[in-house]
Amino acid sequence: MTEVIIILGMHRSGTSCLAGCLKSFGLNLGTVSDYNTYNKKGNQENKKVFKLNESILNDHAGSWNAPPKAPLNLTQQSMQAIKDIIAQYHQGEKPWGIKDPRMLMTYELWAPHLPPHSLVGTFRHPLAVAESLFARDAFPIPKEQGLQMWLTYNKKLIDIHKKTSFNLINFDLPKDEYIAKIQHMAENLQLNQNSGEVFFESTLRNQDSYTFEDCPDDFKPTYQKLLELT
Repeated sequence: MTEVIIILGMHRSGTSCLAGCLKSFGLNLGTVSDYNTYNKKGNQENKKVFKLNESILNDHAGSWNAPPKAPLNLTQQSMQAIKDIIAQYHQGEKPWGIKDPRMLMTYELWAPHLPPHSLVGTFRHPLAVAESLFARDAFPIPKEQGLQMWLTYNKKLIDIHKKTSFNLINFDLPKDEYIAKIQHMAENLQLNQNSGEVFFESTLRNQDSYTFEDCPDDFKPTYQKLLELT
């Protein structure tokens, strides 16, 4: 059985849904949020993890909505914080996992300190992501900025996939197909303790569905590559 699973994907791209679904198959996410203003089932994030990842981005003059362009490195304090968080997970049930969209930017800093682990990832149509980020009542992200964020995060997702192949899922899939792929993913990860809960609900996707032709031309090559990797 896989001991550690890291969930990769940018904000508003189905990372919470993927984490919640895998949780229903026995993945231990630790202490996470099960309710948020913009996600009625919670973002499934460990507060210590996302605060540390955001701090690492801040150390490089960036943030979750303005990812740094320069290579990242760890301070001794951040390195120790990573080790402490991993040690806390080790005390809980296995397999355990982490979901935080910022991990796309910081994963390579975490990787040397993680036990042998598996990756899974999720993506979504760029217009759906940009609209979802813009729809937030608190701190809405302008759509053009959201699109640029989509490009930065998903290029990083593709880059990590080139180095370590892993299962990717398209959050825009029809419900039945999405659930079937989640079940297949769980089987590949040897997660077999299904609680019977169906975490996925269509209401978790609040934006319209889009076709490939709807995708802005500048984003089509990246979106096409993601589709090819599923």
